[in-house]
Formats: sequence, structure tokens, C-alpha cells
Amino acid sequence: MDLREVRRAIARLMYAPGHDDGSYAPLFIRFAWHCSGTYCKESGNGGSWGSTFRFENEAADPENAGLSKAKELLESVKARFPAISYADLYILAGAVAIESTGGPHIPVKTGRPDFDDAEATAIFGEGKCPFGFGTVNPNTSRLPAADLGPDPDAPPDAPAHIREAPTINAVRATFQRLGLTDKETVCLILLGHQFGRCHPENSGYEHAWYAFDPTEWNAYETGLGYISLYEQGIRNYREVHKASGKRQYEMFFAGRRWMLLIADMVLYWDQDYYRHVVYYNRNRRIFRQDAALAWTKLTELGCKNLTPELTAHS
Repeated sequence: MDLREVRRAIARLMYAPGHDDGSYAPLFIRFAWHCSGTYCKESGNGGSWGSTFRFENEAADPENAGLSKAKELLESVKARFPAISYADLYILAGAVAIESTGGPHIPVKTGRPDFDDAEATAIFGEGKCPFGFGTVNPNTSRLPAADLGPDPDAPPDAPAHIREAPTINAVRATFQRLGLTDKETVCLILLGHQFGRCHPENSGYEHAWYAFDPTEWNAYETGLGYISLYEQGIRNYREVHKASGKRQYEMFFAGRRWMLLIADMVLYWDQDYYRHVVYYNRNRRIFRQDAALAWTKLTELGCKNLTPELTAHS
């Protein structure tokens, strides 16, 4: 399938002066990420295959709060290009969003089906989706939890990698279930969180990961940003307990409030993750390449017999 016109239609949706920092790109990146992050290598189901986000139970997964906005926005593109499946469209939107934020062009293979009710029920039962099959996240989502709280048995003065072991271990277990390495885990967390912000009405968390507007989104090449915070700013963050009962880390810099989830802090506390973050911060072009590879792997998990994207040179 020639996706060039579909890509252009999605790109036109990105510019949104009234939304957050002026773009829907962060929303589309996380939407495609969450559509793919439900895969389980042991059962061989979940992920982008079947576009199960269309079903009520998956859209209602607490980890997906706020992401239905992306689905709604993409309906206009689907109406204009009915030949593309929802499953392929959702993944393509993520790839276009990455490129619109200064990231690499990522070819998207097509051929993912959209399950009907009977097909989804045959695989997942009455829920029609992977939600409810998670074993690490307490809410039974297969997606990673932002915070599982400190280890109640750890001494108060224990090092963070011991005190926060529940979340560290859960993040690693979640990505291992996907069949991904520590290096790929770091790429995908950096890719998913370097732009955008949390909304307290959706998740109980608030503020931006990277508190500048789209004109300053240059983290794929040089410059400051989410990826550089782990070496240059993270010691300025302090744990904050929100009115929602959630905890996060915050700092105030350049007149703006910056935020990191506990799951973000995992990349700092765990030394195996941290060494990859430091390497990528100092080698941005390699991050650009490896992030594209990790993204492609994530979005193709569980897929079969996909067709390469046609290009001008195909």
C-alpha cells in the first residue's frame, strides 16, 4: 500500500495550537505505543495485531486514560482512506508523529487486520482484548504501571534501587514479556516520554516531561531534553505527592515545572538501564537509529506476513 497520502493526512492533524504544547504528536506516539505494548510472547497474542483498542475494555484500561482522543482524531483519516485497517493506521500515526518531532522516518509495514467481535472473543474471551491478562500491573493491564510504591520491607535509608525495587522489577518484567532487551526498553521509554505531558484528570499525574514547545524538540540530534535530564538535571528533582494520591518527581526550571514518573526514575535508579541512557545521551545519532529499530520491533510484535511500505523508489 502506498501510504504517502495517508502520512500527509496524519501529519496535518499534528498541528494543534490549543492542545498542550501545540501538537498531537506526543499523544499519537503514546497511542501507538500502548496499542503495541499489550503483546505477550508466551501466549503469542496482543499487540497491534487486531486493533483491540477499538473494544471498550481495552480503551477503559486505566493505563490508556486519555488516549481515546487519538482514536477519535484518526477517524477522519480512516474515513478518507478506508482501505487501510485501523490497526495499521494507529501504528502509522505513531511513526508520523515521531518524524514530526524531528525523529527518523520509520517505514511501516501493513497487513494488520481489525478483529471483529467473534475473532476477538475467540482469543481473549468476553473482554475481547488483552486487558485483564496482565500479571505484573495490579490493575491486570499488560501495560507498565507508573508506580508500584516503595518496598515496605526496605529500610527508609535504603538505596533507591532497593527501596523502589517493586517498580523496577515490574518494568523489567513487562518488557521481558514483550521479548525486549534492557537496551530496547530504554529506547522505547525515552521515545515515548521525551515529549508531552500528563493530565491529572486522566491519570492523577500532571505537568510535562519536557516543558518546551515543538519548535524546541531536537532531542534526536543535540540539545537538552528528556534524554539529557538523566545526566544533567535529575538531581534537582524532588519527590512530590499529588492531591490525587499519586507521587512523582518534579523540578522547576526556566520558569516551568518538569515532571518524571516513578517509571521514568527507574532508568536512573537501575544501573543496567542507566548505562544505556548515558550512552544514548552522548551518542544521539545512534539513539535515533536504535530507537527506530526498537519502535519497529515493538509495533510488529505478534504480526504475521506484513507487507513492506511502498516508497517513491519501490
